[in-house]
Amino acid sequence: MARALRVFLWRLERAQGRKVGTCTPCDSTAPSRPVYFFSMHTLNGFFINLDRSPERAKQMRAELDARKLGFVERFAAVDARTLSQPPACKIPMAAYGAFLSHQMLITQTPPDSVTLIFEDDMQVSDSLAGMLSPENLKILAELDLVFFDCQLYINFNDLLLRYWEVKRGMPNPRSAGNPESQQRHAPQVGLGEASGAYCWGASAYLVTPRGKEKLGPILQQTLDRGPPGTLDILFRNLIESKALDARVVVPFLATPRLDGLTATTIDGRQQDFLPFALCSMVRRLYFAGDLDIDGMIEFFAPASSGPLPKTEDEMMVELIRQLARGLVHQRDFLDFGI
Repeated sequence: MARALRVFLWRLERAQGRKVGTCTPCDSTAPSRPVYFFSMHTLNGFFINLDRSPERAKQMRAELDARKLGFVERFAAVDARTLSQPPACKIPMAAYGAFLSHQMLITQTPPDSVTLIFEDDMQVSDSLAGMLSPENLKILAELDLVFFDCQLYINFNDLLLRYWEVKRGMPNPRSAGNPESQQRHAPQVGLGEASGAYCWGASAYLVTPRGKEKLGPILQQTLDRGPPGTLDILFRNLIESKALDARVVVPFLATPRLDGLTATTIDGRQQDFLPFALCSMVRRLYFAGDLDIDGMIEFFAPASSGPLPKTEDEMMVELIRQLARGLVHQRDFLDFGI
């Protein structure tokens, strides 16, 4: 049985000392399999996987089963290689296929259900199942989207605030008497407003009946226009325009696997490695689960030793890089052991 999780609603204004959140204790536990009923809604879940990626499916199935999320099913992803590119499409075809896959899950699952959606390269926290209790789902059903992971804006003030929220939600793994089984386990999480925090990422999230009702026509209209951008950027625009009420879970309850970061299935994706590595490391820092620090050091090594890109503010770039190197090599900090 999954351990129950306490869910806290909070906003960035807490930093100024204003009371804006509520605490909802949860005493019941969430079962590890099939369907939960609450307020006439059901819970289902899917991970998106291409037929030509059976090893990813096998890994993700094992990950979900180990985290007591066995009810999450595989969903056959739309393979963009079988499609013709729409004339107005402004994104790579693989990203177009991903957009269609997410749209199908959002619009074709029962409209009164709460749906978990994962990409197939995710590492999942053992705390996530405990968040899915009837009490917590009643809270989540009042929102549109809840992200279990995302790329945060690289803003030092906001990152520091969320770091302390992580520490509040996750016990110190090096404290005396803390059993190994509970290291980096989150008995409580915060639900922070996505506006101003969510930069991109649609790898692990929850969509509610409210969210489905809003997103259905928007997704179709966006597809009819190209689409002009990727799904996660559409999410960000909708969040910032207040068209969607979304939250980000802190600590994160999912994060991309390190091998997935270096082996994308999105053909044609191009990005500079240095900023990508920095962002990926920050993203992983907020995860309530095994960090795989040795793997992180290996992953980040090319970024920490390679040449810097030319920029008008090379000193700031160097400062960020040296900070990142310090985070990687000071294992106690990475492991929240301070």
